Amino acid sequence: MKRNSTWLAAGLLLFAVIACNLSKNRNSNNNTTKNSNSNKNANAPIVKRAAAAEIYVSTLNMAKDDNGKAGAATTTFAPDDHTVYAKVALDKAKSGTQVRFVWVAADVDGETNKELKSLDYTTKAFENLVNGHLTWPQDWPKGKYRVDVYINGALDKTVDYTIE
Repeated sequence: MKRNSTWLAAGLLLFAVIACNLSKNRNSNNNTTKNSNSNKNANAPIVKRAAAAEIYVSTLNMAKDDNGKAGAATTTFAPDDHTVYAKVALDKAKSGTQVRFVWVAADVDGETNKELKSLDYTTKAFENLVNGHLTWPQDWPKGKYRVDVYINGALDKTVDYTIE
């Protein structure tokens, strides 16, 4: 009887190892397919983070002003949209996470990659949604802009937007 239980235990262990490997291979193939289709939109945020980032930006969107709050998501603004928002959702809430928004004029009036302003914020407990905004006192010059988002000092994601 002892011999049969040893073979049974070895067989179950082998089955578990094979099942785990099959599951791992299936998940890896699905992620590759999903990532190859996710960059079809030219204005989609660009991921810059390190592979081992503890906390990262899960979504980054630009938004219009809605009476002092972030409103509808967009990547195109009018020159008289004096306030533009960047809306960040972090993958998890962790108190003390440092979020930095850097607004850049990517290609505006013959100037390229000119930093306009940066904004730093440290999250509180249970906070994973962070909005940053930039208000320009006069009409924006037409052109291409971007917002770079840093998490704990490391560039994580970038989103492009235009003023038309």
